[in-house]
Amino acid sequence: MFRTGVARWTMTYFGAAFVSFAVAQALIALGLAYPSAPLFAPWTFVAVHLITIGWLTVLILGALRQFVPVITATQPEGDAVAGWALVAIDIGLLAMVAGFVALGGNVPWAASPWLPLGGALVIAGVVADTVIIARPIWRTRPLPLPARFVAAALAFLWVTVLLGLCLALAVARPGTLPPDRVARLLVDGLPLHLLAGIGGWFTLTAMGVGYKLLAMFTLAPEHRGALGDWSFRLSAGGLALAAVAGCVTIAAPAGGAAGPAVLVLERAGWLAAAVGVALYLVDMRKLYAERRRRELELNGRFAAWALVALGAGLALLVAAALAGQGTGWAGPLGYVFLFGWLSGLSLSQLYKIVPFLTWLERFGSKLGKGPVPRVQDLVDEPRARPWFVLYFAAVGVGAATGFAGLDGAWRACSVLSLAASLAIGRELWRIRHSPPPPAAPSVPRG
Repeated sequence: MFRTGVARWTMTYFGAAFVSFAVAQALIALGLAYPSAPLFAPWTFVAVHLITIGWLTVLILGALRQFVPVITATQPEGDAVAGWALVAIDIGLLAMVAGFVALGGNVPWAASPWLPLGGALVIAGVVADTVIIARPIWRTRPLPLPARFVAAALAFLWVTVLLGLCLALAVARPGTLPPDRVARLLVDGLPLHLLAGIGGWFTLTAMGVGYKLLAMFTLAPEHRGALGDWSFRLSAGGLALAAVAGCVTIAAPAGGAAGPAVLVLERAGWLAAAVGVALYLVDMRKLYAERRRRELELNGRFAAWALVALGAGLALLVAAALAGQGTGWAGPLGYVFLFGWLSGLSLSQLYKIVPFLTWLERFGSKLGKGPVPRVQDLVDEPRARPWFVLYFAAVGVGAATGFAGLDGAWRACSVLSLAASLAIGRELWRIRHSPPPPAAPSVPRG
């Protein structure tokens, strides 16, 4: 990473993403969104899209602007495009928020123009970002394992946003399609939208980034062998299979069923994806055991907690499928994946990426010309550690109370997770804006 420059807009993406994360959690803590409101209430839609687009998608796109040049040994490119892409995504998200709020009927504007307009702006920004991210990946074939995960995830991102735009049109302008087609799109398109977004876009990216960053920061072997290869083939291939089955179901003739073959295809895809994620967790355990940095830094320690959340989410997903609780457990299950796995991993890695990039900006050009501080000199792990413990504890207890149907306790836990997130955000702010620490006498090792 030392040979790769700092992408110009990465930190701005991180800042914008964190604001959306805090606002979404505040909506939950104030009781405006699920679990205090119904799962399909307007303010729940607002919170969900602040989390999925404003927080995770913007954060991942900003991180990939820095991460892809590292795995492809190239320099960041497209700085001007990335800036305008962020503007388009955030303005589009605000328009979508206005549209979702209008669905409640208590505001003087209609949802019809804002949802499609916002969705189109988000798609424009995502297209611009994915083009400049995918270009170096395309030039670096055959792809290393982390890049294969990212390439597959980018394809799922396209599926996710296009389906999202179709759903927005179906909600805001239902007259553009026959009523039975709109009903099918809403019933079968929404699960496919979630599959492509949470499974394909977020989780595949997190798995690929995890392979690279955790190996790099824990000094573990990056080559993962057959276990890593099969983890990718089964998880990405299985999700693709399930997505194809979902598309066939949506496209089936009005009033007809997709047929048993499609159902078998969909279940085979889900099973393969579950086995692929399970193999990934086994490989991550192996990676931690093989690391040469025996004393884990904070990001490595709490990334393991996020991996535990992924394992718990996978086990609960399988249990829900076997018990026929797919709909009843949807809220708590989504909470485990979005807050425990994806947001937990994101917060833990931000605590390493932000000081690393800050160090590169401040001291990268001075490397080899005299004493400079170490990256770890920019952070205060003892001060930050309790907030990470509080965040994961609040999310874990919150998920348990959600499965138990104790919505009031779940909301109380969301207040704690919000407080912990804000405290972690304050730590990241201090890393960026505190005076430089005294220079160390030796050359830093990263």
